[in-house]
Amino acid sequence: MSRIHDLQTLHWSAEQVANTFAPTKQTKEGVTNWLVDSGIDSNRITYSTGQNWVQFDGTIEEAERLFDTKYWYYQHKHSGGYRIACDSYSIPEHVREHVDFAMPTIQLDGLRPVANIDPTRAISVPNGELTGLSNCSSLRTIECLRAIYNFGAGNTSSPGNQLGIGEWADYLYEPDLPVFFNNYTSPKIPAETVPEFISIDGGKRANLSTAQAGSGVESALDIQTGYSIIWPQQTRLYQVGDSVNVDSVGTFNIFLDALDESYCTYEGGDQPYVDPEYPDPNEGGYTGPLQCGGAPTSNVFSFSYGQIEGALPVFYQQRQCNEWMKLGLQGVSVLFASGDSGVANRYNAGYPNSCLNADNLYVDNNGTRFSPSFPVNCPYITAVDGGEVAVADPNPSNPFLDYYSGGGFSNIFELPDYQKDAVTNYLTKYPPGYGPNIYNDTGNARGYPDVSALGLKIVTVFLNRTLAVGGTSASAPIVAGIVTLLNEARLQAGKGPIGFLNPTFYAHPEAFNDIVNGSNPGCYTQGFQAQPGWDPVTGLGTPNFETLKSIFLDLP
Repeated sequence: MSRIHDLQTLHWSAEQVANTFAPTKQTKEGVTNWLVDSGIDSNRITYSTGQNWVQFDGTIEEAERLFDTKYWYYQHKHSGGYRIACDSYSIPEHVREHVDFAMPTIQLDGLRPVANIDPTRAISVPNGELTGLSNCSSLRTIECLRAIYNFGAGNTSSPGNQLGIGEWADYLYEPDLPVFFNNYTSPKIPAETVPEFISIDGGKRANLSTAQAGSGVESALDIQTGYSIIWPQQTRLYQVGDSVNVDSVGTFNIFLDALDESYCTYEGGDQPYVDPEYPDPNEGGYTGPLQCGGAPTSNVFSFSYGQIEGALPVFYQQRQCNEWMKLGLQGVSVLFASGDSGVANRYNAGYPNSCLNADNLYVDNNGTRFSPSFPVNCPYITAVDGGEVAVADPNPSNPFLDYYSGGGFSNIFELPDYQKDAVTNYLTKYPPGYGPNIYNDTGNARGYPDVSALGLKIVTVFLNRTLAVGGTSASAPIVAGIVTLLNEARLQAGKGPIGFLNPTFYAHPEAFNDIVNGSNPGCYTQGFQAQPGWDPVTGLGTPNFETLKSIFLDLP
């Protein structure tokens, strides 16, 4: 959407966005009339707040008749849980133009966002040691980040410019913050500083039990890294979902529901089998209603989580991608970690890397086709990879925990205008040498990542221990922190926040330090190779703050 670049400082209101993307009267009536004509009483039909979903309670027999299919019970081979689903479904031709997808149908996996971090790789060091530039090869502290990315200590805190960080099923243990602030920030952040806590659909604070269970390294890395870069600006911690079971955190939709009421589904909950239901019917689950709007929006969001493109319905991803676009229209920058599995993917930490079936593009542990990630496949996301070189760091004791720079080409989203020159240059000058059965080689696919930052040995304090932590989970908050500093500079100059980043980034490759070494193996290949210019391993490279600051201050 090139107009986003043109209107970068003329952002839309939430009401303008909701009205623009609401379905037409013809669409709503077309689907409703089909249901009524098929025997579904109109009193059973309800609509989401934004009118984007139509819902009714019905029987299996009715669903089989409507969708011309047969439903079965499916059992998950790891958890033992059961799902009702079908192998395929269809809808009449005259309705098809109005319907993106139907649920529950072919959806099997209760997907939770996967943290792009491997706690088992964290190296413990004594608290307060290995600081300063002379130790950057062992532990990357704020002094290292400032030297590498050419930015200084912050000195302003514009109202409303907090850095937003989202967490799923991982909890910030706040007693670690004073230890980190005392040993690893400069100037030292006051010990009593904590992020603004935003609970979404039962999101809980950490306690010693959750920390001792290991749920907290991700949050500690994200929040501590962000604070060290942006202070005296503040952070917001968005704790999303009650995390009671595998279905209770979803794939980012309930976060978006909480920001934008128009995106929210009917009060009974988001669509089952992919998104969680609130009130949560599971024992011990959150009993409140789904949050529809009300959560504050931040100028910059950093997410260190992702999922698998091939595991989710196409239209599900397209709809969510449009919602990320709407945030960009409102002046919000959205950054996601690109993943830690190279050209492959995994359902969760400890799971094997998986690829796609070459013929049908479903997730297959024995597949040979590259498996792109979601939502970094969305062209309105800024995808951040980890590395000063492309990271290829196999785990010698457990290949399930190998760490490779995530990157590739989407099988769903087309090549955006802002990226055409960069991707065409790569494919023309440095053709990967794989055929269409291995990756989307059409030359018209969204490529990722967009940029890179350090992804190894980032200083983190967890349970009063200093760790050197790795993963693209480290990279996303680094770049998000730098973007927050860029917004600070613009706000101090009387200008607005940047919003959607990618068009300006790609228009100014000189603002990035190109990475030309390394690859991202997976799917029985060496993956893609880093090359001069943009590549699907490290993107445009790592940011130079001062160059970017000059560019963005010159914009209206």
